[in-house]
Amino acid sequence: MLLLSPESAFRALVPYLILLAAALLALQSPLKRWLERRHATRTRPLLFATLPIAAASFYGGYFGAGMSVIVLAVLAIVIDENLTKLNALKQLIGLCGNTAAAVYFVFSERVLWSVAGVMAIAALLGGVLGGRLAAWIAPQTLRSVIVGLAILLGIFYLFE
Repeated sequence: MLLLSPESAFRALVPYLILLAAALLALQSPLKRWLERRHATRTRPLLFATLPIAAASFYGGYFGAGMSVIVLAVLAIVIDENLTKLNALKQLIGLCGNTAAAVYFVFSERVLWSVAGVMAIAALLGGVLGGRLAAWIAPQTLRSVIVGLAILLGIFYLFE
């Protein structure tokens, strides 16, 4: 989708995609309680988790910068686990999605390799350091920081 749609469409969508991700993560607890009331049993079919995660991953293939927050929010809604473990799973999903996207882009012949190299190193360092830092932070504090930064970033891009 990214290579087929005009850059203007991407630029117009960016702030809304980030703000949507922030809203999903901020509303994760009420959404999860609502889903649990709708599904009286604690066991949910695998499809229940697979479809939202696939949709979030598709979103991430189009807009990688917001993928972390969207995938984390979706995981928190559909999987009953603490935020630190969900963050690790989000990292794995991001690695898989970004690897698939990278392979596709490599063969598209539209990659600026000097920029891609810097981004790859920064992403690797950020993933390693962010994962270690997340293990030390209380889950509610981590959620608040992620939502706050996403809102600031969304507002920044909205008025850019």
